[in-house]
Amino acid sequence: MKTRRPYLGPLILITLGVLLLLDKLEIAEFGNIISTYWPLILILVGLRMFFRYGRSESQAGVPQDVMFSGTTQESASTTISSSNVFGDVDMKITSTDFHGGSISNVFGDMNIDLSEIQLAEGEQTLKLDGVFGDMHVLVPKNIEVYVTAHSVIGDMRVLGNVKSGFGQQISYTTPNYPGATKKLRLITNQVFGSAKIW
Repeated sequence: MKTRRPYLGPLILITLGVLLLLDKLEIAEFGNIISTYWPLILILVGLRMFFRYGRSESQAGVPQDVMFSGTTQESASTTISSSNVFGDVDMKITSTDFHGGSISNVFGDMNIDLSEIQLAEGEQTLKLDGVFGDMHVLVPKNIEVYVTAHSVIGDMRVLGNVKSGFGQQISYTTPNYPGATKKLRLITNQVFGSAKIW
């Protein structure tokens, strides 16, 4: 079962609100607090990432903690455009004429299920951007795909290719991608956290 941390986004928002209020009431200077405690924020983000690395994976290669279930938002739209600041994004795209789009999330995980999409004619591009959290993308096995994954700090797994550390990139192309009449260009950018494409 998926381990969620729904309190992370609201906790950050509450903390920022308290700091802004203290600054406004001239009790404390916001700039000094941020410059003093910024390393602590990085440590907390690092600890969150560290404890996520120990999760087990199933024999099929998809993590056991990734679930696309009843709470997943389902979309049959031909084009996706979604932005989220706090909380997880769990989305299953079931379009029968998919033209691509973009999904972004600031604080929280992204679980995107593309396993049932049917592409429109030509090359369709889907861009996924995350800042704090993990990204899991399930791609269909029956389409040609070209993946470019970027990560600032964290590990990446793209269809069997693995990298970890700082400033990593993985590019992967299925063998028949150049000549395919329907194909998906997937671009992912993750700042803090893992990015896994299955």
